[in-house]
Amino acid sequence: MRLFCSISLLISLSLYSHAGFPQPGQPEPEDPGALATEEPNAADHTHKAVSQSINNAARWIDSFFDDDTYIAEDATTTLRLSQAIFLERGESPRFKTRVNVKIDVPRFKNKLNLFAGGEADDERTSDAPINSIQDTTNDPFAGFQYFAKATNKLNLSLTAGVKFDSAELFIGPRLRRTFGLGTWNLRFIQRVRWFTDNGWEVPTRFDLETLFGDDLFFRNTVEGRWREQDDGYRYEIRPTLVQRLANRKAIEYQWSTVFRTRPNHRLDQSVASIRYRRQIWRKWLFYEIDPQVAFRNDDDFDPKAGVTLGLEVVFGGKDRLRRLRRTGESQEAIPTPTAATRGLGPASLD
Repeated sequence: MRLFCSISLLISLSLYSHAGFPQPGQPEPEDPGALATEEPNAADHTHKAVSQSINNAARWIDSFFDDDTYIAEDATTTLRLSQAIFLERGESPRFKTRVNVKIDVPRFKNKLNLFAGGEADDERTSDAPINSIQDTTNDPFAGFQYFAKATNKLNLSLTAGVKFDSAELFIGPRLRRTFGLGTWNLRFIQRVRWFTDNGWEVPTRFDLETLFGDDLFFRNTVEGRWREQDDGYRYEIRPTLVQRLANRKAIEYQWSTVFRTRPNHRLDQSVASIRYRRQIWRKWLFYEIDPQVAFRNDDDFDPKAGVTLGLEVVFGGKDRLRRLRRTGESQEAIPTPTAATRGLGPASLD
């Protein structure tokens, strides 16, 4: 516990210097398939600006923290290399190496990606994070992803590939739909995937998001996963508060609570964590300090303090998106807020 408190105090010292989220750019292109409606009024413009500010704040945060949601919708050529060590009271150090590459196929105009990757984790279990290919294995994998639709409101893609060590094939669609609810946004993400050896896997996620002032972003996530090979259903409730700080750094406060429905409906674990991530030396180099306190059912909910120290290298992806936005070529430009919404802050990824 002393380890957690000490590191949390050091991180909190950086809170005095903070900056708001980036400001919005150009108006989003109209959907040619949309039905004719009445001429939008001031209320419509305000609602759209608020929704876009929240949506693009979410994209900035997900891109900065390399969240699985952002990676799944990133259609640019990107290479990610990461190394982390997890230290927990009473346990041996745990090392984790991850490599992922995405290659945009030029002829398909950001609609087709080839991907490959793998993860080496000396103690990985099937209960690690819910919503990614690596949930079910640490085998090296490769495949392709085709984007049928990619806008702020809707993202639809199909993924297929193979896990090399087990020679298992997988295929399935992914859908993300965003709804504006006044000063909140609701994101629904549904993935369905079929594996030749292990059968069906169906992860579902809801994100309810809003902005507080210029530099605070709140998200409450409810995420669940059903797998044919498992007995019962696993779901998680995860409120998160993110503050963007000066000089390309951000801090994330999170409380994650995981439940299982079999053999009986019970609380599996609860984890309080602080995640500090900063860009250092170059735009493509990041380090993280993530202290946490975990309460697990297997340990009779006795508190266990731990910390993750990580280093990540990211080539491509975000730098290309910045260049597109500077030249006005982005497919997801956003509206400029009115005076009524300017205090809400973010929009672009810069």
